[in-house]
Amino acid sequence: MWRLSYRFAVLFVILIFFLTGCGINKNQENGINDTTYKINRNVEFSYNLNNAPKFGLQAIYFINGKDGWAGGQGIILSTNDGGKNWTVEHTGSFNIIGFDFANSIYGWAISSDRSILKTTDGGKTWIELPKMNVNIENIKFVTVDRGYGTHEGKLYITNDGGQTWESINTKIKIDSYDFVDQYHGFASYNNSIYYTRDGGISWNFVYNPYLQGQWTVEIYALDVNNIWAVYRGKWTSAEEQPYLVLKTSDGGKNWTALAEEKNFSSFYGSHKTNNFLGSYLSSIDIVDKETAFAIGLNPKNDSDKFLISRTTDGGNTWSSYPVPQFDLESIIEGPIPMTFVDTYNGWIASTKNGNGLILNTLDGGQTWQQQYPIRKDNNQKNIEYVNPIIIDALKDIESNAIIKIYAPTVVPLPEDKKNMYVTAVPEMGKFNDSYNVDLIISDKTYDLKNTKIDSANIDANDILGDFGGFLFASDIDAENYVNAIRQNNGFIVDKQSQKLDYKDFIWGEVYQGKGKYSVQWREGRWTVEVNSPDKPQIDLAKQMVKYLQNYNLPVPLNKGLIVVNVSKNKTTTNIYWTKESSVYYINYNFKPVDALQMAVSMKEN
Repeated sequence: MWRLSYRFAVLFVILIFFLTGCGINKNQENGINDTTYKINRNVEFSYNLNNAPKFGLQAIYFINGKDGWAGGQGIILSTNDGGKNWTVEHTGSFNIIGFDFANSIYGWAISSDRSILKTTDGGKTWIELPKMNVNIENIKFVTVDRGYGTHEGKLYITNDGGQTWESINTKIKIDSYDFVDQYHGFASYNNSIYYTRDGGISWNFVYNPYLQGQWTVEIYALDVNNIWAVYRGKWTSAEEQPYLVLKTSDGGKNWTALAEEKNFSSFYGSHKTNNFLGSYLSSIDIVDKETAFAIGLNPKNDSDKFLISRTTDGGNTWSSYPVPQFDLESIIEGPIPMTFVDTYNGWIASTKNGNGLILNTLDGGQTWQQQYPIRKDNNQKNIEYVNPIIIDALKDIESNAIIKIYAPTVVPLPEDKKNMYVTAVPEMGKFNDSYNVDLIISDKTYDLKNTKIDSANIDANDILGDFGGFLFASDIDAENYVNAIRQNNGFIVDKQSQKLDYKDFIWGEVYQGKGKYSVQWREGRWTVEVNSPDKPQIDLAKQMVKYLQNYNLPVPLNKGLIVVNVSKNKTTTNIYWTKESSVYYINYNFKPVDALQMAVSMKEN
């Protein structure tokens, strides 16, 4: 996930067209504290960041699924529970426009008034670093001591955590840049992309797309081979701005076009793609080699003025979703930053009606819930549920149940079924001591009041899975039930087992026997196993462990069990855990990480 990017100039350009509907002359005066744009109709609009609303938010950053920070005019907020609760950590006469964290302890907050604030305790306290004679912008720290920044095309470096900065004499001006580590980085100048191996002292030409006109460029380097570049035209029409998103996977030898604004095809030369992310590309966030998100704006489209798009295949295809909580007022009052930590979990922040606003998604941008300020609805519990299908399904059973009802707030859909519907089919046990909710995928919605669905007759490919619970006579009985499932599935202990000790947080054992391989490890009170008939599924286990490093599963009273069975035709994930004298479960028939997301999102109804 990328730490810090400044997109104010682009957002201000967008802002003008929302207000005036006019094109912009190529002559425009840019400044951070006070920006004035000259409009074709000789109308001027001035936006002063220092006059933004008192608690407007202009920056947000999460380092994992728990620890995050948001900032704006005179305020820094922090959370350590994924945004469920936000705390005011620092106030002052500053205007935070970006964050950069080397880890969850050491971080920097950048203000528009040339000041840099630093924390060495995870944001509990912030100190203002000495100001420079120049305004250091676009900072990126590669260690807790070493960082880079720019000012008017010059590259600056610090080796003491931002206390002092020195300029580096480079043969090129630096329009934008990104560093992979202390030595390797990429930069843009005059539409070309350059590469350094010595920390920015020397730069070698890598690529020029040879586009028509003048462009600004943003560089995102995942590593020395995987780099994304976003080109934006410095001119616009009434309600569009040209942009082109490019990517390389071999260090710059070959580039692929991923998305473009469709009305300016003649400017893109040989770079063609059918992916469209909006009439304006407001911001982009690259999570990993396969996953990225983009905020797009469509002033002419009444229903989808604000879209967030997601790719999970390296930019080849994108899915777009509206964000109904945001409108043009959100854009007018300030820039909209976003931060994602994986394929599903992300946050966007802005200012609306004079107040800071933070939204969170748990399903990759399909649905959003407000985290800050806390909503004052009459039924706050239901507000937590971002999936209304589950709410409606549980209404029919919760009033009669003697078992406590738990349900996921998120039900992920497989990528190839994103445009389909989910129907939740509830069923209460005979003595109201158990319940089950089947999740059915269909190309149309079902009215359960008028249509009876027999899950047994549904095609297996259209069954997403199910969830539910059983109430037992005692805690011991509930624990024994999970133990029986564990023993029946079978931890295979034999002479051919081998210990795992991987850098990617995998520790456990691989067992072979009874016609299958099993990768097994523990997560607190949870036991996890991934089974396959062909080979140990180490990569899949790594994906699951990586997800569980950032997100907490439900805490079992005694034990929890996750069993993944991989076959040539199907992958199933079965999750069980104890809660008092009950056992709750989730069965999911597609990606195991999606099943984990459902489990993480479980809440009492």
